[in-house]
Amino acid sequence: MKDRFGRPVKGMRISVTKRCNLKCFYCHAEGHRGKADEMTADEIGKIVSAARDFGVSKVKITGGEPLMRDDLAEIVRDVSSAGVREISMSTNGVMLADRAEELAKAGLTRVNISLDTLNGETYRKITGAPLLDQVLRGINAAIDAGLSPVKLNMVIMKDLNDKELERMIDFSAQHKAILQLIELLKTPETAKFYDGAHFDLGGIEAKLERRATKVETRNSMHARRKYFLNRGEVEIVNPMHNREFCAHCTRLRLTPNGFLKPCLLRKDNLVDVISPIRRGDSEGARKAFEEAIARREPFFKGGK
Repeated sequence: MKDRFGRPVKGMRISVTKRCNLKCFYCHAEGHRGKADEMTADEIGKIVSAARDFGVSKVKITGGEPLMRDDLAEIVRDVSSAGVREISMSTNGVMLADRAEELAKAGLTRVNISLDTLNGETYRKITGAPLLDQVLRGINAAIDAGLSPVKLNMVIMKDLNDKELERMIDFSAQHKAILQLIELLKTPETAKFYDGAHFDLGGIEAKLERRATKVETRNSMHARRKYFLNRGEVEIVNPMHNREFCAHCTRLRLTPNGFLKPCLLRKDNLVDVISPIRRGDSEGARKAFEEAIARREPFFKGGK
C-alpha cells in the first residue's frame, strides 16, 4: 500500500524500549521521551503480522537499547514467525557479546552497532561510560554468530572524532563490516552544541568518491550512497532534515507502547494500534495501519 505521495511502506522500525544503559549526548531517542509501557513479545509479533498485509517485509528493532529487554530473543522469534524476510537491530553493542548467538538463532539477520570512536577516553566522553572494550567484544560476537552485514554507525563530530576516519575505515575492513558515517542531526537535544560539533560530510564524501572503485545509490534507503573502496565499504547517512530523505521514506515506526508513528520527525499524529491488538480486533488493527499510512507525508517537502 502506498501513501498519497506514492511512497510504498516496505519496512517497520520498532522501538521495543525507551530504556538505555548509555547516555550519549547527541541521542534523539527516536522522538520518545519519558516513561512508557512496553509491549509484550506476543503483541509485537501480532502487530508485525498485521503489517505484512500492507507490504512490510523488513523490520528493524531499536530502542532505547533493545538489549535492555530480557525477552529480546522471544521478540525476534515472534517477529520472524510473522513472515518478514529480514530482521535487523540497532544497538550500542555493550551487552551484545553474550547474546549475539541466541539472537541469530532466533531469526535476527543483521545488526547495526554504534561505534563513534576507537579511543576509550573519547568513547567515555560521548557515552558517559568506559565500556568500549565490551562493544568491541560485541562486534566480534556478532560476526562469529553469522550476522551479516554488520554495520558500524559512526556519528562524526568536529574536534571530537573527525580525525579517526581512516582508522575506522581500516578497523571496519579488517572485521569485514560496513562503516556508516552519520552526519549529526539537529534536534532539540543537540541544538545547544550543534553549531560547534556539526561536521559537514560533503568533503569526506567527495574524497570517498575519488577513491571508490564503485558507488551505489540505494533509493530503498533514503537515496543513501555506498562507496566501495579497495579496503572496505563506507555508507553516508545524510541528515534527516532534507527533502531527499523524506521523498524516499518507506518506513512506519512503532513506539514502545504500541502507537504507529507515520513520521520520525513528528509526534503529533500517532495512531493507536495496540488497543485493537489487545482486544483481538483484527479489523481495528487493519484500520489503524490504513490511518497511519494515510497520515504519512514528507516532513520536508521542498528546499534543503
